[in-house]
Amino acid sequence: MSQPDLSIDRITLSRRNVFASVRLDRLAEYRDDKAWVARALGSGKACFVPLWRNRSLLADTADGQVAVYLRPGELELPDSIQPPTLLGSDGKRYFFAVSINDIQHERVLGQYPEAQFVDLRLASVNMDTKHAAVLAYAKALHYWQYRHAFCGICGNLNRVESSGHKLVCSNEDCGRQSFPRIDPAIIVLVTQGDACLLGHNASWPAKRFSTLAGFVEPGESLEDAVVREVFEESRVRLKGIRYVSSQPWPFPASAMCGFFAEADSRECSPSDEMEEVRWFTASQLKNAVSKDEVRLPPPVSIAYQLIADWYHQQCKEDLGILITQAGSWLSHKGLK
Repeated sequence: MSQPDLSIDRITLSRRNVFASVRLDRLAEYRDDKAWVARALGSGKACFVPLWRNRSLLADTADGQVAVYLRPGELELPDSIQPPTLLGSDGKRYFFAVSINDIQHERVLGQYPEAQFVDLRLASVNMDTKHAAVLAYAKALHYWQYRHAFCGICGNLNRVESSGHKLVCSNEDCGRQSFPRIDPAIIVLVTQGDACLLGHNASWPAKRFSTLAGFVEPGESLEDAVVREVFEESRVRLKGIRYVSSQPWPFPASAMCGFFAEADSRECSPSDEMEEVRWFTASQLKNAVSKDEVRLPPPVSIAYQLIADWYHQQCKEDLGILITQAGSWLSHKGLK
């Protein structure tokens, strides 16, 4: 395996990725201080990040879609099962995530007629990265709370504690504590010489090609997962791996760890999961995208960033300009 370049600022690289630029002070030291949380909620600096059926509240503006935050007084009786979840502070406001019911949903839309609850995965293409990251953070925590409403040991109802960051079984004889869970996954752009390997999954829309990816299995390192997933999906053997950056991916609850890898050769064949795997040089990729024969992932995904970095290294051109010329980002649905 190739050795990592310790001179590279991996934090800066990761913060380029959408959803990875949350600059909030997460205020972890105050999560269990109920008096402090109550003061924050009543301070006039509190704002709610509303979620309805796992969708986020956004408004269309001339500058794209923007997050709509609510003041506590605008939302009556937040969900008692999922009380306000403390996200943190940006120095000006305290952000709390809240789930709202169908009645509250109608009232909120009445107050904000220009807004709607939408799928963050698609809407984030045109969002400010800070606010996209705040909404993703809220979405991820509330998804975890919803999916773990009951104790996995005894089946009793869990209580939300630590300002939304801990679940405790309501059965005192059990008392099991649970903390937020994410699924680690690897995503890798495989190269060999002047070409990169992209695949088309049978379940994706037509023409969609992206990097190879998969979940890390128990007892497996990230590097071992890269080697296994690449071979399983393409029958390609690797001779070098380099970690690039990471991205939280709350669809529904993953952490994407991005890599570049170098293949031994260009011999490849698709697995049952992958309908096609194909090598592209930069000029071949440019031609295929320009003719709308291939559609790449939009820039909200780390898959796009890996491909864009490689493409720029090869031909010193901006991949985003190429795709914009070929068609709108929103026509490239089916994000990976």
